[in-house]
This record gives sequence, C-alpha cells and structure tokens, in this order.
Amino acid sequence: MGELGNGMVQVAYLHSDEVSYSWHDSMRRLRDHDAGRRIAPEPLNIFSSAGQIVANRNGAVTLFLDKTDAEWLFMIDTDMGFAPDTVDRLLEAADPLERPVVGALCFAMMYAGHDGMGGLRQSIVPTLYRIGRTLDGQQSFSYYGHYPPNTLVPVAATGAACILIHRGILEKLRTEYGDHWFDQVYSPNGHMIGEDFSFCARVNKTGALVHVHTGVKTTHHKRLWLAEDDYALASAAVDVSVPPPARERCAVIVPVMRRPDNAAPFMASLRASTGMATAYAVCDVDDVETIDAWEAEGARVIIRSWDGPGTFAEKVNVGYRVTTEPWLLLVGDDVRFWPGWLDLAERAAELTGAQVIGTNDLGNARVIAGEHATHMLIAREYVDELGASWDGPGVVAHEGYRHWYVDDEIVTTAKQRGVWTAATDSIIEHLHPLWGKADLDVVYEIGAASQDVDRARFAERAARHASAGV
Repeated sequence: MGELGNGMVQVAYLHSDEVSYSWHDSMRRLRDHDAGRRIAPEPLNIFSSAGQIVANRNGAVTLFLDKTDAEWLFMIDTDMGFAPDTVDRLLEAADPLERPVVGALCFAMMYAGHDGMGGLRQSIVPTLYRIGRTLDGQQSFSYYGHYPPNTLVPVAATGAACILIHRGILEKLRTEYGDHWFDQVYSPNGHMIGEDFSFCARVNKTGALVHVHTGVKTTHHKRLWLAEDDYALASAAVDVSVPPPARERCAVIVPVMRRPDNAAPFMASLRASTGMATAYAVCDVDDVETIDAWEAEGARVIIRSWDGPGTFAEKVNVGYRVTTEPWLLLVGDDVRFWPGWLDLAERAAELTGAQVIGTNDLGNARVIAGEHATHMLIAREYVDELGASWDGPGVVAHEGYRHWYVDDEIVTTAKQRGVWTAATDSIIEHLHPLWGKADLDVVYEIGAASQDVDRARFAERAARHASAGV
C-alpha cells in the first residue's frame, strides 16, 4: 500500500502514560505550522513499555506501510522538543534515493560512572556516529566527534528520536529482512547494539547513506545529578563560538615549487591568523628564486639537497623529519588562512581525541561536507607511533604518489583507525583553479598529469590494506 512521491508525512511515536510537556507543546506547534499541508491528520501513536521498544518500532513501520499512503515516516520520541518547521527542514534535506534517512541534531546522556553518593555522573554527547575500531581491531560505531554546524552530515548511525524515513527504503528492507527493521543485531565483538543502530546498519547494507542535519535542532528531556564540578564548568563557560586560543605549536609544512610570488600572500595570511604556527617551505635545491622569496618573507626554508624536483609526498616527509612541533599541517602554497583556523582545529582535537583533523578548503564538496580534507592537521606522536599513511611509523605520506591522493590515503587510514574528525569551521581556503580562484599554471599541470596514475595506485593500496586491516 502507499503511493511513492505524494510528499505526505506520517507522524509516529511510542508513548507511555507520561509524555514531556516540551514534546506536547512542540507537537501542537508543528500541527499549527503545517495546517494540513503535508502531515497526515492522524498520527500513529503506540503505547509502549520500555521492554517493547523494538517490537513497537517495528509495529509502527508495519502500520505505516500497510495502513497509510504517506511517502515519508516521521518518528519522534515523546521526550523531545523541536521547532514547528522541523518536518519541512528535514524534507528539504532528504531525497528518496540519495538521502532516504535524515535525522535532526539530537543529544543523549552517557553515563560516566558513580558519583560516590548514590548518583551517576553523566555527560552529553551528540547522536552522530561513525565507523571506528575497537582495541582488538573490530569495526564498531564510534562517536562522530566535533560535528560541522548547520550542515547535512553523512553518518554511519544516528538515533531514532527525531528522524525522517522514506517509504522506499523501508520497503527495500522489508524485502530483505521481513518486518524486522529495528531488531537488534550483534556487533563483530559480540555486543548487542541498540535498535536504532541496528536499523542504520541495515540501511547502510543497501548502499544508502544515513544523514544528520546539524542545523535542525532539538532538545531531549533527561534528568541528571548536579554537583560542584558541573557548577565550576558552567561558571567557566565562554561563548563556544569563540574557541580558546591554540595551546600547542604547529609546523606548517609547505612543499613549494616554481611559484615565488605565492610566498608573500601566504605568509601574510598565516601571520594574521595565528601566532602559534611556523611555516617551513620545502624547496628543491635548484629552485633559487623560490628559495629567496620564502626566506625574504620569513619562512624557514628546508632545501632538498638531491637532484630533480621532489614530489609533494617526498617534501612532506622531509618537513616532518626536520621539525619538532607537536602538530603538523600539510598544505600547498595556494591557500589563504582564515582567523582562528588553528584554535578551532586544536579544539576539535581536544573534544574528540582525534589525531588527524580536517580543515575546510571552501572548494571541495567532500571537504565542505566533513568527509575529507585536502589540508589536515596531524599529531606528530601519531606519525611517530603509527605513521599517517599505510607505510608505518615515521612516515607521513606514501612516496609512490606524484601529487594526488596523498590526502586520500591519510584520511582513509585515520578513519580506519578511528582517529579522524573534521573541523569544518577551521578554514584554510584553497585558491585553486578548480574553484576559479587562481589561473592554471605549469605546477598545476604537472600535478594533474599524474592524476590517473595516482588514482590507480590509491585504489590498489586501499583494496590491499582494507582486506589486511590497518
């Protein structure tokens, strides 16, 4: 039953004999805002005890598919608060094929241990999750970490507290699993995962992506035990839009070649953006004009003493070996540093524990979405102990690449190890011809000439290391 493409939304929720007032008031405002345009007049409301959540979530989907004609299912828990236009905004972000599951930005409580006085210490976490690895190397869901604001983010999993689901993906899952969309499954290490994670895992197996829109905000009604450390934290709180200053120094490693005119604008924007970074321009021994230009602008110049022009990867590894700062930034000479980039990137590292932090280049769609990085901050101790590529300890970049795909290997490796995050509010703008921000020159042409070879090499290495593990 049901007509794909009619745009109608069916609301469904599980409830006990009590619901939060915030949910009640939000539902009233949602219906007033919609005024019968998209939302079906009768919700699917199902009484549920705590032990029947899985069965009743499945039951709600069965009723949706068999008893309604709506195209979309909006599941909303009865302890949530949300804005009147929540459904509209989720619909704007969703797509029946590309984004059939879109959740709002929700937060959950994580229990951190007993407080010694009969209560529990709790911390708040966003319900965005990625694929990470346990200590024994098994895949598992991990906290996403520092999420990009007001952005549609692809995730491995999210909760079902405020989520929009397309009829098509539910029918596809029914064909594969029967009426067991939310049945709990076991992770590779033998732990049972929640019904919402299990649903997302099934969606992932179809090849579809789950998304969270971090601009569609909610509240979650929970209780907690307040203590002096909570008061101290609140008293010390500052505007989170202004990050604390970076506390650790950064070596900005810049492989340069035949573009002496880029030295002055590069160094001017770097100096204006932070006082905690030192630029190291890695030059070829015979590129005298470039060496002179970077020295004149105050960069520390590292000269490759062997013959022939060095590749980006080779120069990055040279820069790592002769610097000592706790953080490395890999970057080309065609960038503009925005104020606060290092503050924001280090804050992302502190909040998430990540050791590879992607910055925003304002050009590449994958980068803007927080999925990739062309300029990344890397912890030196991570390179020392594991290496940033698949080549092992003490190696930042695989030197088999001429120019392209150095970044893909570093980011993919970090994701496999669960040490990646994106700080999309940390902006290092890429002034590249692809984005109409620079003219094509011989250096860009040299890099582009190796694109196909580098792509093939990355594909081969990725397949080999994915099957062998990290």
